[in-house]
Amino acid sequence: MVTKIDFYYWGSQCPWIGTTMNLLAGLKQNMFSVQYFDVSENHHLAEEMNMFSSILLVFNDNYRWNGPITRSQIMDIARGKYPVKKPYKVNLSKVVATGELKELTEETVMDSAVACDISLNHQECCLAKQKWVKRIREKYDLPHLGLLHYVENQCVGGAEFVPSLEVPYPVPKAPETAFLTCSFRSDELFDYRSFPLARLEDQLRKFGFRELIAVVSEQVLLPNGPLAWFLERKYKDLGSIYYEKNDHAKMHLVSKMLQD
Repeated sequence: MVTKIDFYYWGSQCPWIGTTMNLLAGLKQNMFSVQYFDVSENHHLAEEMNMFSSILLVFNDNYRWNGPITRSQIMDIARGKYPVKKPYKVNLSKVVATGELKELTEETVMDSAVACDISLNHQECCLAKQKWVKRIREKYDLPHLGLLHYVENQCVGGAEFVPSLEVPYPVPKAPETAFLTCSFRSDELFDYRSFPLARLEDQLRKFGFRELIAVVSEQVLLPNGPLAWFLERKYKDLGSIYYEKNDHAKMHLVSKMLQD
């Protein structure tokens, strides 16, 4: 029996998109039927699929998988053994680290590979993100798409945004609204997220954005959770938008006004 895989993805927003493509391309065609759907310009399809992360795999029109996947997990699914994900939770530290911040541009995006656990063998996927960052920066005349956080010369986290008009997900969109794509990295020893996010909010004000929105989950970290972490930082909960069962992710839309 051939296993059908539909791969929905947002351009090159995440380097893991490229690694997933490479993995799928290596599957045997007599065992798998793979279709690819880039939702960058097809926002209606993203809404139809209730897509809120840059990587969504759907197996046999039924089983949904968000984020990176391994070959062994794909083979298990093909055999009818559907992996049960454990809730992705971290006991977040309240010790705020304040290292060095650098602008997220096509020149620095490779540094984020370390924080995102991207192997050096997959750096070509970061090269694709370089082009993605450059295209969006130039399209909207922005100096950068976020801030990367460094401690002892190593990237440990950051905050990435895009203008909401660029976002394929079913979220509110307006010229003066920015969308937080990534707030990372969650850690039990240090909080590497608060410092770059706070500084990014300051810079977004200067860029003319009036609001920053994000999709976050109540308890788990996919995507950008947990909700309480954002509420503590003066974000407003605009309500529940989707429940991704396999990831235990009760997603909410949150917003922070940057200007009166």
